Amino acid sequence: MTVEAASARPLPEGFLPPNCTYTEQDWPVLARLWFPLVRADDPLAKPRQVVLMNLRLAVYRMPEGIRIGRDMCPHRGLPLSSGRIEGDELVCAYHGLRFASDGSCSKVPEKLAPKTPDCFRITAFPAVERHGLIWTCLIPEDEAAIPEIASGAVVHGLVDETFDFKLSNDLLGDSQIDLAINEYRRLINEMSQASTLQPLPASRI
Repeated sequence: MTVEAASARPLPEGFLPPNCTYTEQDWPVLARLWFPLVRADDPLAKPRQVVLMNLRLAVYRMPEGIRIGRDMCPHRGLPLSSGRIEGDELVCAYHGLRFASDGSCSKVPEKLAPKTPDCFRITAFPAVERHGLIWTCLIPEDEAAIPEIASGAVVHGLVDETFDFKLSNDLLGDSQIDLAINEYRRLINEMSQASTLQPLPASRI
């Protein structure tokens, strides 16, 4: 599946999250992998914070589908996950900036004049549905290289966090594969704990 060009490079070259626990060599390599964040049928009535490789992300559902952005308002840095969804906009809880589905700022409150909506934009990441999950990549390439999940990994409709994802990336060293597997398992475990939904049918995975 091809990644939309608008999301091709959401982070600047050489970026590392604050207080990153990965090395400067490992992080940009692992950031090119695709990771699952939430279940595809999660209603996400309000934005949810999900931490991926030390980077805080806000995951929220818009009328067009699930969106993923850096959990930081481009105005003052308040977590967007503390905001709310109103119609087809994400509203920051601090100053009330409104963001459209594509991450662009659709409205700036008058008290922030002379700032204009063009001054602010959410750092957005691609969202791809597969295996009944929503996946993203922090440094996406041209294709969504999402790992396959065998049907045997399904336990009560959820992916078993002990399942070893099959990573086909030849650029990963053994230690990086271990880091990636640990991150997959952590995300799957947190996903199952956060979910208040009925289990997915096994056929969806």
